[in-house]
Amino acid sequence: MTPADRINLHRRGDYPDGRVALRTELDVLFDEALAFKALMSGSAWAEEHGRIPKSTGAESGPVTLYGYQRGLLDAMCDPTVPLVTVLKAARVGYTRLATLAIGYHLHQDPTLCAVAQPVEDDAEEFGGTEIGPMLRETPVLARLLRPARAGEKKDKATFYQMANGALVRVVGAASDDAFRRYSARFMFADEIDGDGWTPGAKTQGDKLKLFWTRGETFYNRKQVRGSTPLIEETSRVWKLWLASDQRRYFVPCPHCSEAAGELDGWQYLDWGGKDTLHGVKWDLHDDGSLKDVWYQGTCGCIIHETHKVWMDAHGEWRATATPRTPGHVGFHLWTGMSLNANAAWPVIVQEWLEAQDDPLSLIQPFVNLRLGRPYRATFGHEVKPSSFLERLEEYGAEVPDWVSFLTFGGDVQSGANARIEGAVWGWGPGLECALIGHFVLPGDPAEPEVWRQLDTLLRRTFRKADGTELRVRAAAIDSGGHHTAETYAFCTERRKRRIWAIKGKSEARGARTKVWPRLPSSKLGSSWYMVGGNAARDFAYGSLAVIDTGPRHVHFPVEPAAGSRPIDTEYFEQLTREKLVVRRQGFTEWEKPKVPREAGVCFVYAYVAVCGLQAMSGRYVAMGRMPERDEAEPGKAESPAADALPTVPPPTARPSAPPTPPLAPRAATPPRRRSSWL
Repeated sequence: MTPADRINLHRRGDYPDGRVALRTELDVLFDEALAFKALMSGSAWAEEHGRIPKSTGAESGPVTLYGYQRGLLDAMCDPTVPLVTVLKAARVGYTRLATLAIGYHLHQDPTLCAVAQPVEDDAEEFGGTEIGPMLRETPVLARLLRPARAGEKKDKATFYQMANGALVRVVGAASDDAFRRYSARFMFADEIDGDGWTPGAKTQGDKLKLFWTRGETFYNRKQVRGSTPLIEETSRVWKLWLASDQRRYFVPCPHCSEAAGELDGWQYLDWGGKDTLHGVKWDLHDDGSLKDVWYQGTCGCIIHETHKVWMDAHGEWRATATPRTPGHVGFHLWTGMSLNANAAWPVIVQEWLEAQDDPLSLIQPFVNLRLGRPYRATFGHEVKPSSFLERLEEYGAEVPDWVSFLTFGGDVQSGANARIEGAVWGWGPGLECALIGHFVLPGDPAEPEVWRQLDTLLRRTFRKADGTELRVRAAAIDSGGHHTAETYAFCTERRKRRIWAIKGKSEARGARTKVWPRLPSSKLGSSWYMVGGNAARDFAYGSLAVIDTGPRHVHFPVEPAAGSRPIDTEYFEQLTREKLVVRRQGFTEWEKPKVPREAGVCFVYAYVAVCGLQAMSGRYVAMGRMPERDEAEPGKAESPAADALPTVPPPTARPSAPPTPPLAPRAATPPRRRSSWL
């Protein structure tokens, strides 16, 4: 068929119809396939595409978010929010939200991502156990994993590169090298209260700022930083959260806020306290077991655990402050918000009640891990000396009845006012303690006379009201300052009597180490113990702030033992002169002024002697755990039998007696039992 014949076969009007159809199809193509799709929110992406890997927890499969988790994840994925700070407790799902936010920025908004953990080991574990499984078991992300090709950098636990150009790397913040030679738009800083984030002596400065510089080339860089807080004075996440808009999750009361927006019924759940009307409240059975738990709302309504699901579904995040930096949002999460079975209010209250049995060890973990708050440790220097004067009390004898054993802390001084100062302290259950006396022994420590006085003091007995007599069970004498050789000689000769020479460890940058070492140090026949002074001061000076009588409370006598210096204002000023200060680098250490402070130092050393006894025998460890004093039989000493001498009746009038013959060995006194450690 010729071309002319073909043209003649076409009917008039076919070309205009085809052109219209073609334009229609092209319009559909531009409107659907070639148009930029609107970005999903972080929570929508997580519930549509997210998967919980089988190897990362008790649950696996598609993601279902709690109400409070949706707003937090949306903020983590919102490109208009440059800074997000999360002050969190445990059991709130924060780690899961972090991995979902990383997955979102790899798939929905492909970019360069960086995750910083405190140390390299944490980085490898997080990348291998959280990031890797998420990439492999999330279908939309698994399709983006690159196949292994020869000559290309292979993925590993701390580095994953996707086929769409996005990548994620995981680094350890402890090394400054972690913040060099790469760029990242989305930065996730985890557990920033960990030691790995503390700047070292030769580092380039604040590591969060170093991490932030990795995104300087991006106009829309974003950083999410979160952590469980630790100590209030040094907590990084706490300070950052205070600088944010301090968002809290407000929920409606199920009883009085049916109308949306009724402010009287909207509130954020809080732990509360014994001095607040709102918060988690409970009732106990007669035997002390938990009877009932409820939440007392700020509106006055009583809310039970069964209402928590409904409140969570209808809540919303609201800012409660003005951020110092525009765009800085902060979230506070505590365990009581979670719908996890192990985060129910009765479970939390039971943990609080158990923490009362061992407040020294369990109160801070409860505040940090359950309430998501920093722990504020109170120390003696924050208490006015006049307050201690009001606490002076009558013992009824040299030693209170509840005291179980005595320790001695000594300090050697030279110069124009050369002397040895030492304090005898009595200890009871829960390490409740009482000052027996603070003794000043004048004399040059280079001469033997003052050491003979000290030996006499350490052999002296102190009497209770029932006539029981106690000797010093252990002594710790500082050898790191003056007259070290004389101190070594005195203590080495008497080490079988548990009279120890001690030296403070060199604890740089406020490090806390174990108070009592595993083994003593020795040289040329002398032995001494390198002790952790910071930790010892934390305990001793922290005990001064305990107001209620009981574990760790410190008692002071109106009339100390004979020979003691008076317990007056000057004594209490010395007791509280060492102060805990926060250094610019973010750590705390004890500042030791060059003024008289022997009262405090001797108290610390007396506690060090207790730690030495605890290292010897579990009996003294158990003494530190006892919360109650009245469990012992009335009138009996609770210390090991070796601490007490035979009961001597109170002195009465005696008839005249012949002159006393020269001293002879005390045959009437039974030999003291030697401890098994000898």
